[in-house]
Amino acid sequence: MSSKFDLTKYLEKIDDIIKNILKKSVKNKLTYDILDTKKTIKYKIISLKEKQRLMKIGLIWQEVLGNYDKYEDLGIGHETGLDIISRSKKIIIELKNRTNTDNASSKKANLDKLAKFKKLHPEYTCIYGNINDTTELKTDMGNIKDIIHDGVEIKHYIGMALIRMILEENTDLIINFMKECIDKYLD
Repeated sequence: MSSKFDLTKYLEKIDDIIKNILKKSVKNKLTYDILDTKKTIKYKIISLKEKQRLMKIGLIWQEVLGNYDKYEDLGIGHETGLDIISRSKKIIIELKNRTNTDNASSKKANLDKLAKFKKLHPEYTCIYGNINDTTELKTDMGNIKDIIHDGVEIKHYIGMALIRMILEENTDLIINFMKECIDKYLD
């Protein structure tokens, strides 16, 4: 018998996770270019910081969704290579921050992982999930598409369709909480 989900404890855990992710130090090593100037180095530093921020936001989303009620963050190095599972709901997810995060070969590799899992576990819904779409409006509207890949059906959840499927009635509360934590801990 599973225990009742405690939203307060979940939010405390998420606060701690967000703090740890955002406070973790990162290397600021720039790639050398023979044409570097003071001005280009300044822009490279800004670009590096934005890439690091986006990477941290992706980690935050995986932790937030993967630690929610009945979901599990599979972390790095799980045998499936996938990100989040709900055994009770029979759902497994490959999570990406944006619809343009994967190039064509990476997307194919991720769909291959989902298709392989689906063939081994046909009772599961396999989801290729994107937190953000190309625009704010598309993200807010959300979208669900069916993809047939390697002979099996994979669901493609985008934007709020994905987030609301997992966080359900607590979606807005949790997103606002995440925003507060990010503002609190982001340097």
